Amino acid sequence: MEKLYKFHPIFASTAIVLLLIILYASLLPKTELPTSTFFQLDKLVHVGMYGSLSLLIFKGFFKNSVKALALACILSFFYGFFVEILQYFLTTTRMFDVFDIFANGIGTIISYLLVKKFI
Repeated sequence: MEKLYKFHPIFASTAIVLLLIILYASLLPKTELPTSTFFQLDKLVHVGMYGSLSLLIFKGFFKNSVKALALACILSFFYGFFVEILQYFLTTTRMFDVFDIFANGIGTIISYLLVKKFI
């Protein structure tokens, strides 16, 4: 069985920082967040954040293989699911949103499909 893991310090550090930024921003009280005139702009932000997170996890912690890419995308998706659960239990101004989870999934799928072409 081939080893899927490797460590690239720059990508791994960036992935960890993005994980912490996502967690912090997701648990901020809703009143402190900027508002948008464009309806559901936050869903595009979710797509971008979790697509980027998938790529950074893959480049920071895994070797170049389709199996490793899929694992990085799955980890990113479940991190987003976990953050949504934390919003429900730890905040009073934020809520669990299925559409945020859906947007997170779309971001990870887009990342998977784009990166898979270059492996």
